[in-house]
Amino acid sequence: MKQVILAFCSLIIAMHCNAQITLPSIFSDNMVLQQKADVKIWGMSKPEESIKIKTSWSSKVYATTADSCGKWSIYIKTPRHSVNHSIEIFSLTDKKSIRNILIGEVWLCSGQSNMEFEVLPSKEQSWMTGMEGAQAELEDTNYPYLHFFKVEEGWDYYTPQKDCKGEWVVCNAEYAKTYSAIAFLFGKYLYKSLNVPVGIILSAYGGTHAESWTRQEVMQNNPLYKNVLEKYTPQAMEPKGYNHKVPSSIWNYMVNPIVGYTIKGNIWYQAESNAFRAKDYPAVFENMVNDWRKQWGQERLPFYFMQVAPHSTQPAKLRETQAQCWLNGNLKDIGMATVIDAGDSLDLHPKNKILPAQRYLAWALNREYGKNVECCGPLYESYKLEGNKVEITFKYAKGLYIKDNEIVNDLYIAGKDGKLYPALATIEKGKLKVWSKNVSRPKLITYCCSNYCKGNIYNSAQLPAYPFRIEIN
Repeated sequence: MKQVILAFCSLIIAMHCNAQITLPSIFSDNMVLQQKADVKIWGMSKPEESIKIKTSWSSKVYATTADSCGKWSIYIKTPRHSVNHSIEIFSLTDKKSIRNILIGEVWLCSGQSNMEFEVLPSKEQSWMTGMEGAQAELEDTNYPYLHFFKVEEGWDYYTPQKDCKGEWVVCNAEYAKTYSAIAFLFGKYLYKSLNVPVGIILSAYGGTHAESWTRQEVMQNNPLYKNVLEKYTPQAMEPKGYNHKVPSSIWNYMVNPIVGYTIKGNIWYQAESNAFRAKDYPAVFENMVNDWRKQWGQERLPFYFMQVAPHSTQPAKLRETQAQCWLNGNLKDIGMATVIDAGDSLDLHPKNKILPAQRYLAWALNREYGKNVECCGPLYESYKLEGNKVEITFKYAKGLYIKDNEIVNDLYIAGKDGKLYPALATIEKGKLKVWSKNVSRPKLITYCCSNYCKGNIYNSAQLPAYPFRIEIN
């Protein structure tokens, strides 16, 4: 093992013998650093070389020493939000400068196709048909203190990469056209809400399993992943062009290079590719989140994720298991937004990206910035049986109402025979009362538990109720 390590170090040293100080691409001009934090900076240099860092916002000089392979890292303190900063990184023989640094709020946006989905229709990928309202949003892009970074797509089956391709870009209409619609909108809305610099890092790849985003060390020897590891091998996936579905392939190429870059939190939109392993999703998701947090080394790394949009081919069971990830209490600092009211029965990629961006924003503003903004739609809490009617109580139900008409969409009720009937409903004193003339003794009520549905129960914040299934004793 020692010989392998020495050989590896020799290779790294050879690669860096000309460029004495090298930095990952995420440390570059226009970058955004998290405010009021100890942010991690790392790079390569000559082995055992002394490295010093000076910042424009402080007189302090930070110092560290590269290890025997030339790798170094250091934490530096950042002030409150501010602009036009720089960093100097130098050794006895080399110097690197990073300019136009912003200090503000940094968020990671990750997941699969609905996170990757670009503002305008893509010329290369036909499924990216462009978001609704794109032109109006592109006309509103003059934000010099909103910067974007995009991790270039790719995969690696075996080796976690040390760097990725990408650059920090100041917000502009031309760049936004081919950027993630949700990430672009979330960043813009966050900037307008907080009026502080914002940095958005995008790492998304369509058609990827949660296992694609998970380190191999987490999955090996765990029976939970046995079938996935056996089925989605490089040999099986390459002929189909599904390289990105190989477990760990996206983690290695698109996450490992940015691990440790200090962020405020992550918004995550993924699960469609795990739809037919839905029962395993809570454990798979929890393992991934816990390991990301461990690898990032942050005391808090919030995860706000989207309950996937309804679609004719997506089993409703997936939405139920996603809710378990949120509600079973195994993970802290998480929350689930929903677009149960904004799916498309024929398109897995709804064009309405404004709603999901707004709902992610609500979670961030409420939980991370203490804003008086409701982030949860009505969430089932309890029931009370009253003859042939069931009175349902919700949390987060201020101003509870049924949108557009008095009929609740995709609401069903069943008796002891298990036969489901469309249910009638009314709202009385902030509670939902449900019944059917065909059911004298209710035993089951379901709401938005069909593959495709369009939820229409809302609270006064215009957030939709989460799907529910109530088994009545």
